[in-house]
Amino acid sequence: MIASIKGHIEYKLNDGLIVQVGGVGLRVFTPSSMVREIGEIGDEVYLHTHLMVREDALTLYGFSTREQLRLFELLISVTGVGPNHALNILSSASVEEIQTAIAQENAQFFSLIPRIGKKLAARIILELKGKVEPSGEAVQIISHKDEELVSALLALGYTLGEAQAAVRSLPTDKELPMEEKLRLALSYFSTP
Repeated sequence: MIASIKGHIEYKLNDGLIVQVGGVGLRVFTPSSMVREIGEIGDEVYLHTHLMVREDALTLYGFSTREQLRLFELLISVTGVGPNHALNILSSASVEEIQTAIAQENAQFFSLIPRIGKKLAARIILELKGKVEPSGEAVQIISHKDEELVSALLALGYTLGEAQAAVRSLPTDKELPMEEKLRLALSYFSTP
């Protein structure tokens, strides 16, 4: 099996990288958040990998840390969670946030992630409870009225943690229309 690769970034794609290793370009699927942060074309990269062997394909998944790889492997061990779901979860939140959400049995955290419904969120928690250690930081639960705003920010490419931080920064003293909330949440990201 291929446990890791070291090479140069040849292309950056929405869902991964082409890494040049010894004259061969390897297609590596990664969390989309990692694609934005990993470096530029031509930079050297070291990835911890998981090779998925199927009847009709060999698919390589890459991660910048061993913790991400371990969590990916735990997630795909859950019934109904495939590699695309696992990458989607890892793209939406940090390893620490995911571990804490599992430890706190926070199904709402997972159900806010696109393509993860309430049943799958509950199954993730049920099957992974006790297999991960919480990071110690609490994952704040967002009210039902703000779930739509969090979903909109996720659709714009922000992580779940970033979206929740922006929502928590909104004034709570008065009820604002959705458009105003979105404008204020986006201004949260533009302030230094």
